[in-house]
Amino acid sequence: MSRSKLTGDSLSAYLPAGCSEPVVSWFNQNHVILRITRARRSKLGDFRSGSPSRPPVISVNHSLNPYRFLVTLLHEMAHAEVFLKYKRHMQPHGVQWKDAYRRLSLPYLAHGILPEDIRKAFGNYLINPAASSTSDVSLAVVLRGYDPPRNVTLISELPEEAVFALPDGRVFRKGNKLRKRYKCECLNNKRVYLFSPLAEIVPVIPEQSGSVG
Repeated sequence: MSRSKLTGDSLSAYLPAGCSEPVVSWFNQNHVILRITRARRSKLGDFRSGSPSRPPVISVNHSLNPYRFLVTLLHEMAHAEVFLKYKRHMQPHGVQWKDAYRRLSLPYLAHGILPEDIRKAFGNYLINPAASSTSDVSLAVVLRGYDPPRNVTLISELPEEAVFALPDGRVFRKGNKLRKRYKCECLNNKRVYLFSPLAEIVPVIPEQSGSVG
């Protein structure tokens, strides 16, 4: 999706209803290319500064729900804006990026644009935005609520001392929650790991847990 072809209609399948106009206006004013990519496990979106012969590129995963797509796109637009202003790489998520992210997001924080739960969580996150929206548990939980239904279990849904597994076969016992993450013991090697409350896990029934040693 290049700058010359970017329209509200071309973004309507990805952004929440009524949210495309500021985005289209921004791309029409800045020489930046937007690419909608396949789903990537390692990232939701990214920004590449380009070269003397190629303009900067923003990419966002096509599989994100509209609200997560918007939050991710604004994150990358802020990176692009900082680069275009200073013509060099600054601290990736420093003061300039935070200021740009807040300013670009401001139109969407008015009442009636986004669902109220997202508006509040996104507004709180923007007070001091982190490198990834997924690191803000409150915002991540709210955004996840708008994903299509999936048959998964989160570690936060398990009681303390429950046993769970990861797809790689390792088995853990859930411990207490520290400041932001759960402290869990791996029953395979007795090492302790920290898990995000949003970690997707496989519950283990008691009969299975007794066989790990």
